[in-house]
Amino acid sequence: MMSTLYRNAVLTATMIALLWCPRLVAQETATPAPTANLDLAATQEPLPASQPQAEALTFEEVLKQYNENEVTITRLFSSSPIGFPKRQIEHMAKIDRLKEKNRQLKTQLDAAALLSFQQSTNPSPRVCQTVFNIISKKIDISRSGYDFDPEHALEVAKLMLAKMDQVGELSAKIRLEDIAYQGFIAANATENYPDAEAMLKRIEEQKVSLQPAIRNDFQDSVTKWNREQEKRNLENLSNDLPRVTLKTSEGEIIVELFENEAPKTVGNFIHLVENKFYDQMNFFLVLPGRIAQTGCQDNRGTGDPGYKIPCETEGDNVRHHFSGTLSMANSGTDTGGSQFFISYQRNKNFDGKKTVFGRVISGMDTVRRLNRVSSTGSLTLNPGKQGNYSKILTATVTRKRNHDYQPTKITEKKSE
Repeated sequence: MMSTLYRNAVLTATMIALLWCPRLVAQETATPAPTANLDLAATQEPLPASQPQAEALTFEEVLKQYNENEVTITRLFSSSPIGFPKRQIEHMAKIDRLKEKNRQLKTQLDAAALLSFQQSTNPSPRVCQTVFNIISKKIDISRSGYDFDPEHALEVAKLMLAKMDQVGELSAKIRLEDIAYQGFIAANATENYPDAEAMLKRIEEQKVSLQPAIRNDFQDSVTKWNREQEKRNLENLSNDLPRVTLKTSEGEIIVELFENEAPKTVGNFIHLVENKFYDQMNFFLVLPGRIAQTGCQDNRGTGDPGYKIPCETEGDNVRHHFSGTLSMANSGTDTGGSQFFISYQRNKNFDGKKTVFGRVISGMDTVRRLNRVSSTGSLTLNPGKQGNYSKILTATVTRKRNHDYQPTKITEKKSE
């Protein structure tokens, strides 16, 4: 049987896969591998509790309430007053209230477990498992992705490793290498490569073998990230790249456009913004931890401005996909138009396939607040059933260079 770590390695290399495109497709973000040195056993600052300690219930108290509600819900389901419509409505309403209460208790349970873990010299196995699950939920994009928060996941992973260094084994079911691997994934998601390497070194200290692809992908990401940082430093010195402000229903996003590397894509984008193309446009595909996509009038991933533009994905000068990058959606070479997406984290399989033409310089917190819209089921195929879209209210060019910005069109739809 595979070890837990090996299963996680396989899962991580595949779970960040998602197909879409105009039909854009958010593809695999294989998990990378290390390159720096950190002491993760350093003293950790206490993580903030969700409510004042004096008012907080203990982990055991919250768990007791949650389990009692689950028992009641099960009992109510088995005793539904069939044949009495009015009583049945009241009955189901009671079940719904209990379900909502337990959704709230789940959040309280995590906070209470984290507080107990920090305060206890020897936390219980149940508390340890709950805290470990916090890490998993904050990096797992294979389910809903609603809780995607890799920074918090990394903090909790460091906290658990520091506690393990102090007291030894936390639980028979939780191994150091499992915690470190989850921390590795969390660090990768925010380009925190020194911490990612440190996590891998903790795994190696346990004499656990990693798949070679993990290290190879990691080193490739580190190399490209260092190159990206050099470019950003030069851009900060010149301070003249075009910028666009997206005022959305969830807040403001400011993007800077890579005109030096993708002048045709930037020319098209600024042209569309100045012609109010993106105003009132929905984010029709939002998958936390993966991508947030907009720029399609019909919300189905098939819309365009009436023409196609060329890709700018070849050569040594192209940019790569990291958290906050803007890329053109396409269904193949030279099929982009108006649809673009923002990456939540490294998307290496888009490199060389989707044109990177900018990055978020302010407002990633807004990006993470965008309402989730699945690419599967009826929400995308039947957009009328989705009334929960986040949208761009207005898009405004706030800075550009002193020349005209026009699209380079490959094909244009003939008007009938």
